[in-house]
Amino acid sequence: MSQPPRDRDDLRAHQERWERETRGPHVAAHGERLAEFRTQAMRWPVKPLYTPQDLDETGFDYLRDAGFPGEYPFTRGTSPDGYRTELWRMLQVTGFGTGEDWARRGRYMLEQGLNGLIIEYDLPTTNGLDSDHPLAAGEVCRAGTAIDTLADMEAALDLPFEKLQHLTSVCNGPQPVNLAMILAALEKRGVDPDSFTLQMPNAILIEYTCVGRYIYPPAHGLRVATDVIEYVIRNHPRWVPIAVVSAQLYAARANPVQELAFGFSIAMQYLDAVLARGFAIDEVAPYFSFITGVDMDFFEAVAKLRAYRKIWAKLMRDRYGATKPESLRLRLMASPGTMSLTLQQPLNNIARLGIQMLACALGGGAQTMTSPLHDEAHALPSEEAIAVGAAVQNIVAHETGVADVVDPLGGSYYLEVMTRKIEDAVFAEIEKIDTQGGALRAIETGYFQRALAQEQYDRHRDLESGRRKLVGVNQGAVSGEKRSIELFELDADAERRQIERLQRVRAERDGSAVTRALARVREAAAGTENLVPPILEAVKAYATHGEICEALRDVFGSHHPDSLTTGI
Repeated sequence: MSQPPRDRDDLRAHQERWERETRGPHVAAHGERLAEFRTQAMRWPVKPLYTPQDLDETGFDYLRDAGFPGEYPFTRGTSPDGYRTELWRMLQVTGFGTGEDWARRGRYMLEQGLNGLIIEYDLPTTNGLDSDHPLAAGEVCRAGTAIDTLADMEAALDLPFEKLQHLTSVCNGPQPVNLAMILAALEKRGVDPDSFTLQMPNAILIEYTCVGRYIYPPAHGLRVATDVIEYVIRNHPRWVPIAVVSAQLYAARANPVQELAFGFSIAMQYLDAVLARGFAIDEVAPYFSFITGVDMDFFEAVAKLRAYRKIWAKLMRDRYGATKPESLRLRLMASPGTMSLTLQQPLNNIARLGIQMLACALGGGAQTMTSPLHDEAHALPSEEAIAVGAAVQNIVAHETGVADVVDPLGGSYYLEVMTRKIEDAVFAEIEKIDTQGGALRAIETGYFQRALAQEQYDRHRDLESGRRKLVGVNQGAVSGEKRSIELFELDADAERRQIERLQRVRAERDGSAVTRALARVREAAAGTENLVPPILEAVKAYATHGEICEALRDVFGSHHPDSLTTGI
């Protein structure tokens, strides 16, 4: 709790003396490196020194604002013992080639000491197109794995599930199709769905905001996502059917306040949709999770993670009336941010990733952590980069001691002030979004998109002006630099092999069964029943991914944004 005022008066007098007699003369004689010091993303002024007086100015109260780990408001962590009981789950993301290619890479990644995988799908798959669609040419198997039919998903899930604790499957637009593919493939392989945790981002509203991998108009996208959440809660309660990927907002250059405010507003749009189906808040809230990225401003990053937990707990308790501790504890996956990685001097990225992973660990908010890899600005990650990335996580976990103390930076005057400033600014922005009608309306009017576009412009201007330094780009750049790192090369024949298998499956399946199954999908889409069961039947009949998405398009239509509301 706050000290008596007399002590603060004494402290103020001592600080004024220090400024007058010690710091002032030093600065007068030597000057400072910069005319002004500011945080990187929020551009908030940074004072030379923070003391308990700064906490007083925020109205800081230890029990209310910090508390104890594992207890409300969870600022200091959702676990009472931090990482002393169990380290975070270590994941990496990959996606390329065919299902067999991805499974082979997944097995290699698990051999490096990781215990979870993130599968990314190629652009045709995430946009609901089959690999032989004219618009898919040249994109098949490239920026992710191609999944056209159940046969592809069976191949992709040829994994040692005894080693796999966690799988994140990123396929927002056609998520019910992706879920059905996974369920059917696990059944065919004889794998118990409860033997691991499946996490589905299923966060289509962010796609309309800043990514662009959407299919249907936003309101229908929300319905599709809600069907997935409802189905998983009722049938696979160990899985995580919604992860709001605010990391995509971060990658679109959202500052920490925008990332949290936009992300929480989107989460509340989903919450409201699920609650409208008859669930209670304490049934639903524990299933919600978030994925965030951290930037290179170390303390801003740590403060963001602490504020993330605190704001979620307050929203669930005060806005929704949740009472169970599980509802108030934020589920979070954290990751160093890809936007800090440079094409120039790529080995420098290893240092950046280590520093950001350290911030993730010290922020203490993530049950799961993943790491991008140092060569990602050049190509899909090489096996060497995967091994280095896994080592970075293990070095932070085992060699630094940061996992041995719960919230070791808690109590830092600067960090506590930063945490509170982010919290206050996020709640103010959420209130602004509420006045517009919530996240869906903010997307439809382009409010989120315009805010992100302005932030992108401002960040780029910071680099061009030199206000923000980026080693190898505008600081220490090397003319005629030669980069000697191992680069991953995609099998140029993968697209042909994928299309040949797709056409073979089409030729061998029962066409009439597929026709009937797709008719059921259209019927369900035109009504109000949950879409997952009819889609699951279509998948088992070997209807293709594109055919099922097209059946939904027949009912929902396609999203064609105007210039003000297109994704960034």
